[in-house]
Amino acid sequence: MDKEEPVTGVFLLQSLDSSRQDYGKCPVTREPLTMNDIVSVKTSKIVKPRSLAAASIPGMLGMFQNEWDALMLSNFALEQQLHTTRQELSHALYQMCEEGLLFLV
Repeated sequence: MDKEEPVTGVFLLQSLDSSRQDYGKCPVTREPLTMNDIVSVKTSKIVKPRSLAAASIPGMLGMFQNEWDALMLSNFALEQQLHTTRQELSHALYQMCEEGLLFLV
């Protein structure tokens, strides 16, 4: 593997260091690995807990139903908007044809 080509993998530092100490190689490429080759990734430690509704199957089904309902309402609104836009376009094209500005063949 070319040294210029980065190898990506996300590992816990403790696991990677333990593996490096035991085997001295990268778990992905099997090439020699030093601590200088490792780049630390900083992440937020805050984890938002699941709501009580998401902790059970019936609760999750209720959440999925709510999401589905919201999606269908949004889809219905978009379909109405599309229908209105088509009507406006049709009316505008008809007026342009009457005024002789547009000829349909």
